[in-house]
Amino acid sequence: MHSEILIPPENCNNKEEVRSQIDKIDKEIIRMFAKRFEYVNAIVKFKKDTESIIAQERKDEVILKRGLWAEEFGLDKKTFETIYNCLIDSNIQKELEMMEKGSSSHSEHTT
Repeated sequence: MHSEILIPPENCNNKEEVRSQIDKIDKEIIRMFAKRFEYVNAIVKFKKDTESIIAQERKDEVILKRGLWAEEFGLDKKTFETIYNCLIDSNIQKELEMMEKGSSSHSEHTT
């Protein structure tokens, strides 16, 4: 992880310092989402059809678990379920596009 050293919230002296720390955290969150997406890209090769990409049961399980994890940290469960629902829906779209490109390039080579 590339986490920068953060000033503890109680040691921030003004709102600019607080905002700066929030920006550092947000950048790290985005970096971790990018790392997560590398794994999303990698899993496509193990999925053979649209149903396996959509994987509704797995999606429901992930969203529920992330909501519970949020609660464990004192965060709002529904907010994080919404965030992960949006994230997973976006990933599903990307996976479907990758599968489509893969099948169209495969059919181009076989015709």
